[in-house]
Amino acid sequence: MQYLASDYYATGEGRTICLLVTCAYPRQDDYLDGTLTNGEKFRAAREFLEEFGHLPENVSKEQFIERYGQFVPDSVQYMLDEPANIHFTQRFHYNYA
Repeated sequence: MQYLASDYYATGEGRTICLLVTCAYPRQDDYLDGTLTNGEKFRAAREFLEEFGHLPENVSKEQFIERYGQFVPDSVQYMLDEPANIHFTQRFHYNYA
């Protein structure tokens, strides 16, 4: 399981928090002659980039919950401890203007 996040601040733009929890399963193009060529962290970062348009920080589960747990519903946090195929995304934007 991979835990990715970005927390972006900009004067006049506010704050945007983007979260992804994924199993980062390989795609067909991750193989070359039957050999897996792209690692789990690469695949997770690619998913994040496709979803949110920028690159994330890859963190441990503990860091993810500590920093961003207040943005993740309890039902999803519960499922993080279960063996399951999880793909969770969340985007929050705060405009301070």
